Amino acid sequence: MRKVTQRIKDAFEQGKSLKVGNTETDGQTVWLHGNAIVKRDGWGVIEWSLAGWNTPTTRERINGITGVGVQQVNFEAVLNGEVIDSFDWYFCNQVKSDPLVA
Repeated sequence: MRKVTQRIKDAFEQGKSLKVGNTETDGQTVWLHGNAIVKRDGWGVIEWSLAGWNTPTTRERINGITGVGVQQVNFEAVLNGEVIDSFDWYFCNQVKSDPLVA
């Protein structure tokens, strides 16, 4: 994993803001070149998207932060052997509990 990705991942997981080069986070969303690529909602559910950019850097950031393992095969984005839409959002974890219930 690249140092940039590790630093952004650490900040995202801690809910802190950080900008390193072309990648930044406010602790809830990660942006690459101004495009949201990873986000966490109020329930703690994390989603990711290539934001239409199936590039090595975008895939590396997403894989490093979420651990999902998106790849490129025959110039197409692939996850678990299935071609995916680079504009769609994908879940990478389940809702753990209702944040409104103690």
